Amino acid sequence: MIFISLNNKKLNLKNWALRDHKDSINIEVKIPETVFEALINNKLIEDPFYGLNEDKMNWVYDSEWIYETEFDLDKEFIDNSKIYIEFYGLDTIADIYINNKHIDSVKNMFRTHRYEVKAILKENSNRIEVHFHSPTEYALNMIEEYGVKLNTGEPGRAIPGIPYLRKAQYSFGWDWGPILPDIGIWKEVYLRAQDHPMISSVYINQEFDSKSNKENINQVNLEIKVEIEKLNDYTQVKELYLLLNIEDPKKKLIRRKIKVESQYACSNIAIKNPKLWWTHDLGTPSLYNLELKLKDNKILDEYKLEFGIRKLELITDADTFGESFYFKLNNIPIFIKGANWIPIDSFITRGKKLGLYRKNLQHAKNANMNMLRVWGGGIYEDNHFYEICNNLGILVWQDFPFACAIYPKHEDFMKEVKPEFVDNIKRLRNHPSLALWCGNNEIEYLWNWLKSSSKISDDQIENQYKEGYIAIFEEIIPKLIEKLDPNTPYWPSSPSNGFCGMNLGKINSNSPDVGDSHYWSVWHGGKAFKAYRRFNSRFMSEFGFESFPSIKTIKTFCPEDQYDINSQIMENHQKNDAGNDLIMKYIKKRYSIPIEFEKLLVLSQITQAEAIEYGVKHWRSNKSDYRSMGALYWQLNDCWPVASWSSVDYYGRWKALHYLAKRFYQPIIVDLHLKRNNLNFSIVNDSLEDLKLRLDWKILRSNGSIIKKDYFNILINRLDVYQLKEIEIDNLKNTQDLKSDYIIFYELSNKKDKNVIYKSYHLFGTPSEFALKNPELIYKINASKDSSIEKYNIWIDISCKNIALFTYIESEYIDFISTDNFFPLEPLESRKIGISISDYHKVKEKYSLEEIRESFKVCSFYDIIN
Repeated sequence: MIFISLNNKKLNLKNWALRDHKDSINIEVKIPETVFEALINNKLIEDPFYGLNEDKMNWVYDSEWIYETEFDLDKEFIDNSKIYIEFYGLDTIADIYINNKHIDSVKNMFRTHRYEVKAILKENSNRIEVHFHSPTEYALNMIEEYGVKLNTGEPGRAIPGIPYLRKAQYSFGWDWGPILPDIGIWKEVYLRAQDHPMISSVYINQEFDSKSNKENINQVNLEIKVEIEKLNDYTQVKELYLLLNIEDPKKKLIRRKIKVESQYACSNIAIKNPKLWWTHDLGTPSLYNLELKLKDNKILDEYKLEFGIRKLELITDADTFGESFYFKLNNIPIFIKGANWIPIDSFITRGKKLGLYRKNLQHAKNANMNMLRVWGGGIYEDNHFYEICNNLGILVWQDFPFACAIYPKHEDFMKEVKPEFVDNIKRLRNHPSLALWCGNNEIEYLWNWLKSSSKISDDQIENQYKEGYIAIFEEIIPKLIEKLDPNTPYWPSSPSNGFCGMNLGKINSNSPDVGDSHYWSVWHGGKAFKAYRRFNSRFMSEFGFESFPSIKTIKTFCPEDQYDINSQIMENHQKNDAGNDLIMKYIKKRYSIPIEFEKLLVLSQITQAEAIEYGVKHWRSNKSDYRSMGALYWQLNDCWPVASWSSVDYYGRWKALHYLAKRFYQPIIVDLHLKRNNLNFSIVNDSLEDLKLRLDWKILRSNGSIIKKDYFNILINRLDVYQLKEIEIDNLKNTQDLKSDYIIFYELSNKKDKNVIYKSYHLFGTPSEFALKNPELIYKINASKDSSIEKYNIWIDISCKNIALFTYIESEYIDFISTDNFFPLEPLESRKIGISISDYHKVKEKYSLEEIRESFKVCSFYDIIN
């Protein structure tokens, strides 16, 4: 078997050309490369992210585009029994021609399109043309054909009719994303010549010994199922064998030889005391390597696969609260800590070339996240995404790409989605990071609102759409998963209580007592942070709070004369209709509004960080008896520079939230809740160790004097929460200046080595009520002795005379990640902070060490409000 990429110059391949249907544009492209990416690279359009340029781009996606190339093939290739062309990703509405013969019309960006083309090909001057049609025109045609204006989200925010397409919905506009639907060849194209059988798919089914129901998994039985694509009864002529090698993490080999007697071959292998795959917070994500060779008297095909051995379960049992919803990994119940993931770029191929998978996933791990939810308005991510998650020890909740819309019920649509499901289930099912398949995002929950926005008022028509919903999410997908990937649990929608049938739209799909929840009363509903405490979700799979990106990011899309959150450009980079007003509303509740634009940006990030921290720490402290077992905030990343709910912006710059997430997602934390101004401490231990800890707390006045202090020695079991008895502070309750003059600092340390594990503070009122004095920060910047080998390029020693809140480090023009940021300091406390500079070697070429040092400064909350 021979695979040839259609970027291969050995084919005497002419460069791919891209032209519009009017022939006014004709440029070279290197696939995979989309239309927007090519136009940007060739400077035929201005940066769509800058200013108001987004509004000038509709001609791109309203036009038709043609990709074309010519190539030669040698006789040896042509003489193979079968030759296929395989398009791994066409976005989206396209006609394929080879040597002037129409091969197919396609309309699904999520599928692999494969065709036998031997009869069409020749040795010289083969020609491929892929004609892409406007996705927006197709959507409008579907509305006209079916008479229903299916849409996503609020009218006016996104282009209508998009649910008729199998295309990433976010690209047509979301409340954090622009309207920039891309077009083109977004994945590889291959020719495959085949003259013998090949391995078409592999599935590793894992069954654990019944004695492994405790924490020690003694044995796993691997059932390795191999699907063989035969060719003209090849096995009737020659005997076929599979050579199977499994290499464990210590390079020990297991070998098998299997005779192939049908389309399927199977081998059962028992592995004793396996090296288990764990999330990074619980252990090592150990990986095995599987190598398969299909042979007769020679090797015909090879297949390699990296996999992990782990037992993963979704536990949904009836209990005193309702019904549980939590994950067990290798028999360990785990509290899920993470965020929602959206596509890495509005132009996905560009984002992949920029390395945004690796960068953003590393950001997630560095913030102690153990799961990401791949949201349903995006895509099934590339294999590379899941491979990185496998290696980093991050679980993946995978939505099927359906979100916030009612979808077509007609037969053609159903025929289109089923092979899409099969393609992607088979492609992703062996990744140990894959924790859950979820049918869709918010369709069950928003059903009544969605039918209203699509103007579906007739009960009979609604029931037909309900039947379509049930067919896809409660019949087709779960049956395919049961058949193709029985190791991975399935959940029909998010949020959901489970399968609902024709009760769709008649039940509370967002119950805090059953299933998973989305909670938006804080933010969209305008409620105070404390509302999080009144919604004790079993598993919070979506909640969030907006902020602005940093000034460095705003400079990439906004000129200085537009530095006002209500300017036209800033408004265009705020896609949530009420977003800026809500940011200001929440800031005003807690702080005084700074005059300077840049200070307002920072304050918005601090507000966002405080909101999410408040919710997460509450839910983590509420995990006893599996009451609450997960928190995935909205959202990790951005697809363009924008005001949004992200904790890491489009350019990889950490907002205040991401630094706080690193702290509130660490395995051991303390939550302090004031009840009638008494202190209620909860110590959370998500580690696998019983620990002897010491909790120190003190109440200070704003001048730094200590009013009261105490400590507790604590023995906390692993995977447990320790609730301290309520601490009364009667002598302060009647103090009129409690909110303005008092603050609580607390820290948790390990009694064994005295190391501080967690440190934080709590005010009795809002930050604006506290009489904060000038902390008189002092800092010194030192370069690492050998920054070529040290993890951190520079170190900053920071100390203060008075209390400092939200002490933060910034640089005018250098991107960096610090060991900590936006942290509190007690009077006379000092901290040593490591700074890792992004692309340090390039920075050193541009700036001197002295310029690098001088670019950094240390500020605090005091500097923002004064």
